[in-house]
Amino acid sequence: MKRPFFFLVFILSLSHSVQSLTLEQALKMAQKYYPSLKAQQLIETKERYFYKATIDSYLPTLSSSLSYQRTFTSSFYNPGHIWDNQYTWDLTLKYRLFDGGYRYSQRKQALFTLKQAKTDIEVIINNLRFEVKKAFYTALAKEMILKTRQDTEASAKKNYTLALARRQAGIAMLSDVTQAQVRYINARMDTVSAQKDLEKAIAALNSLIGWPLDKRVKLEGKLKTSWLNVPLSFLQKEALAHRPEVKKQELEVKKLQMTIKAYKSEYYPKLDLQVGYTRYGQRPDFSEEEAIGVVSLSYDLFDGPGRYYRVLAQKRALKAAKAQLEEVKRQVQLEVYQAYKDLEVAFSNLKIAQELVKEAKVNYQQAYGEYKVGKGNIISLIEAEINLSESKLSLINQILNYNLAISALEKAVFVSSLWEK
Repeated sequence: MKRPFFFLVFILSLSHSVQSLTLEQALKMAQKYYPSLKAQQLIETKERYFYKATIDSYLPTLSSSLSYQRTFTSSFYNPGHIWDNQYTWDLTLKYRLFDGGYRYSQRKQALFTLKQAKTDIEVIINNLRFEVKKAFYTALAKEMILKTRQDTEASAKKNYTLALARRQAGIAMLSDVTQAQVRYINARMDTVSAQKDLEKAIAALNSLIGWPLDKRVKLEGKLKTSWLNVPLSFLQKEALAHRPEVKKQELEVKKLQMTIKAYKSEYYPKLDLQVGYTRYGQRPDFSEEEAIGVVSLSYDLFDGPGRYYRVLAQKRALKAAKAQLEEVKRQVQLEVYQAYKDLEVAFSNLKIAQELVKEAKVNYQQAYGEYKVGKGNIISLIEAEINLSESKLSLINQILNYNLAISALEKAVFVSSLWEK
């Protein structure tokens, strides 16, 4: 009975163990698990099969048929007379020698569609990387906030203990103790809320990498606080060269060029080769045989103005696709520019928040020292402690905003990390 019990305890301990996780590990796990990415990869596989299927038009076709024909004749004087039996077997080889470029255009269109499916995968991966980084950095920030809330609770408790000691010594009013106690209780409530916020942030990260939402995770990593020194002009060039949205629209332009080629193929004649071998006879022994070889040239002299207007319509579609390509490039450049400006603002706010924390620490230490020796009041001490807590939380939020701004810029440029540039 002891062995199953200890085995059960061991399994439960594993299920509640803390798992270490780095950002790189989270990114790799998300790409293996993310359902939308899997769906798009299956679509890309489908398009690959369609592309491979287009090779058929370049290959000859070989067909065979076997038939039996029994002919009846009937007249008034000789009803239901059997006239003839015919057994036939034939083998035919056909190949199109020239079609004006139709086969080529169809195969190219399938290839470009396949490449567009690949760019859709890149778009999903790019967005997924941003979401994972956002969740990871948010969880790191929530850990820092929890630590700050715990420190704040400890400071509030210290203030409360000091007020209580001064009250017991008869040198502080009861209101000092009451106000310090209220602040201490609020600080404890803030710590509980921070703990739950951290658990929700971890759950959001777990949902992206395929782990149970309540799995305990120890994050390994630090938020960046140094300036990302990369020129804006370089980032814009990189974005135009690598963004999958730009590549996809460029492929759309190439697809329409091939569509025009396909419609223009209707203006050219078709050249076909056919080789056939036939055996036939009135009995199943196929006593007679025949072999034929045919080279045929066909051309539609007139079939209406449809082919002219189809080419004209696709030319207009091509111009529209080129204009859309310029629009995509414009949006990409603007996105990079705005993300870079957001980065500058976030870094400036981070520096200001760091200065505020320094001033708030000095202010709190001074207020605590003054109250301890009886020169200050409890209101000033509590306000100084609150200001210090809020300045620390503001700094954490500004650090988080800065790291999210870096991630947004990496997403806009389509790179996994700008620190390597």
